[in-house]
Amino acid sequence: MQYSSRFWLYAPFAAVVIIATAVAYLWWQTAGALEKKLAEIKGRQAIPGITIDWKTVQIGGFPFRVDANFTGFELKGDGAYGPLFWSTEKFALHALTYGRSRTVYEAAGRQGLGWTDARGVAHAIQFLPGSLHGSSITDDRGLARFDLDIANPGNKQFTAARFQFHMRRDGSNLNLMVRADSVTGFGAPRKLVQAYASLDKADAIAPFLRGEMPWTMAMGLWRGLGGKATLSQTVEPELAAEILSPLY
Repeated sequence: MQYSSRFWLYAPFAAVVIIATAVAYLWWQTAGALEKKLAEIKGRQAIPGITIDWKTVQIGGFPFRVDANFTGFELKGDGAYGPLFWSTEKFALHALTYGRSRTVYEAAGRQGLGWTDARGVAHAIQFLPGSLHGSSITDDRGLARFDLDIANPGNKQFTAARFQFHMRRDGSNLNLMVRADSVTGFGAPRKLVQAYASLDKADAIAPFLRGEMPWTMAMGLWRGLGGKATLSQTVEPELAAEILSPLY
């Protein structure tokens, strides 16, 4: 009876210690793998056609989350028709050490964005968002979903109350959505700019979503196979199509 009493006294404590040790081990293992991966890709291609670099990075989030907080973050690569780049003063990614493979992103400070449109014309802007949040979900087939939400982006040339971009892989289609609210600076003010685009023959794009092929090459393959994009639910279709044009 004495040993039984001691068991029930110490067993919960022992269980907590075991669980805490397992959680700590998983975090250090995950954080260590992230640090190693970041060291390998700094200033190099993270995936084919996309290079990332930064000034500093700190790893945190113990015990249930892994965070990477960057300063001076830069992304350079190729869009569907030519070079693109994005830079931000501060950038952070957050991922749980358990559950589904979902990563959350945040950016703050001045942003730089450059892209090439379907006519081959290069564009570059600087803007300051109120907030910038994004997330991605991956599975065994690669990127399954990406979401971006920017509040109050703007500069001297344009402003918007909110900008959203969403991408979802759906069977044989890749669905894209863009929406901007209360837009000024592109001619007359617009209360809403919106479009949904559905790209068929998404299998041609799959190597990019798996991180195995540059976007330029994937879209060239997609167009060569007769891939088509269907626009729907458009509001201010010309401007919405212009926003989406660098992608396909």
